[in-house]
Amino acid sequence: MRLQITRPALKRSRRLLLACFCLIALASIHCGEGKDRAYSRGSTVIISYCCGKEALNPSHDMGANNLVFLSLVTRDAEGRLVGRLARRWEHSPDYREWTYHLRTDVRWHDGVSVTAHDIAFTIDVRRTFWDLVYGGGAFESVTVHDDSTVTIRSGHARLFYQTWMVFYPKHLLEHLDPQLLGEWDFWTRPVGNGAYRFVRLEPETMMEFEANPDYYGGKPRIERVILKFSLDAGLTELFGGYVDAVPSFPPASLPTVAADPRFRVYYYNVSGQTTQAIYWKNDHPLFRDPRVRRALTLAIDRRELHGLLGLPDDLPIIDGPLTPDQYRRGELPEPLPYDPERARALLDSAGWRDQDGDGVRERDGRPFRFTALFSTFTSEHAAGQGAVGVYVQSQLRKVGVQMELQPLDVGVLIDRLESGNFEAVFRFLRFYEAPWLQMVRLGEGDPIGYQNSRVVELIDLANRTWVPEEEDRIYAELMEIFRADLPVTMLYPIVGVTVAHRRLRGLSTPWRTDPVEHMEELWLEDESAKR
Repeated sequence: MRLQITRPALKRSRRLLLACFCLIALASIHCGEGKDRAYSRGSTVIISYCCGKEALNPSHDMGANNLVFLSLVTRDAEGRLVGRLARRWEHSPDYREWTYHLRTDVRWHDGVSVTAHDIAFTIDVRRTFWDLVYGGGAFESVTVHDDSTVTIRSGHARLFYQTWMVFYPKHLLEHLDPQLLGEWDFWTRPVGNGAYRFVRLEPETMMEFEANPDYYGGKPRIERVILKFSLDAGLTELFGGYVDAVPSFPPASLPTVAADPRFRVYYYNVSGQTTQAIYWKNDHPLFRDPRVRRALTLAIDRRELHGLLGLPDDLPIIDGPLTPDQYRRGELPEPLPYDPERARALLDSAGWRDQDGDGVRERDGRPFRFTALFSTFTSEHAAGQGAVGVYVQSQLRKVGVQMELQPLDVGVLIDRLESGNFEAVFRFLRFYEAPWLQMVRLGEGDPIGYQNSRVVELIDLANRTWVPEEEDRIYAELMEIFRADLPVTMLYPIVGVTVAHRRLRGLSTPWRTDPVEHMEELWLEDESAKR
């Protein structure tokens, strides 16, 4: 099955979508007139949440863990590491070994002091799970020096554990079988050390927590938190006033909240580490010339695409890999612009011209016509691939390139991509702290047909270094190679969205967007201040 959308049909679809969005938005505003149900809850916050009894299970590592348990460090509103369980820390020259000096005023909710032995215990019992995820060797060692000092040496888990791995009470769990970690009853009635204490669980319905008056940082300002397992009903519950926030909000529904003054939108994961991209078959006759790949990139108005997708106005356009620190510091090169005239000139210079006046370029009698594959799977990351494809199709048509669209089951699409059986593919690309070349090896036998020995060398170096300055240097060189060769065209960074009622204050883009993870830092607006 191939999808070919004509320009009139595209315009009609856009008008229809816009009309639908406006009607929904107007309806939501109308429903919000009068008494706002959200303010009637006082100091109770209700969050639409995706999981049931697994919410605190370490096999899932959901954000709810941060209500009850503490990590070693977290990130502040500017993305910098700040202490939680750890009050200070230092690292070895190779950055693989970190020594943490713990706070001595943190207690478990049963009154027992938190010590370095709890840190070591948690790492020990989780080794099996981590080794399964990372293929073994996530942690090389953990050494307790005294009750408040512990040293952790990582294998190849990088530093994931610092900000989101939480720790558990040894004195309550050391008698349990670590092989059955995910099955412990403890996760349905946990005893933590965080800002909130567990109150109750109603399976498949909700989980309730209360502010911890003995929290080392002081009792949180929000008294009670309810995680409502609303699954796909979060949007309806938000408009009805039954929940205060929806993390993982469906981006396609953003226009319905943009016009409603009750809500604010926050974006997360905007570090550019995962992007939606077009993979070109680099050794295909159509795409072998890098001038052609550059022309196709210049022909796409990526800033307009961001706007059509409801993405932030200041979201950077990225043309290659970079580290999170480079992104946070704003060390991004100027992106390739939208320049259809330059695109046409490059295609002309590569020998692709419209000789017969039919609107499609050709060379040596071959029209510039190809098929791009996209996934029919709908998720937070993949939603709207077909719509994105239609937009790109219309952009390329303006420079004389005809792209047809073929939807495929995600499994079939991945098989086609990995086997090199394609011309172009819409697919996300992840390129930091993950085996981002697992699918696209960029070397001998690479399925997208791109070979660059220097890229292979740099990727190997990046996988073997932990030193941030060295990583920055490696990724800066990778960025320049990618910008020159453009083996893929990066369309937009994958971002997550949280939509929250305006009464919930203290959230910010991009580092403090999850109300569950940062609940202790939030507060509530008084109803009298809503105007």
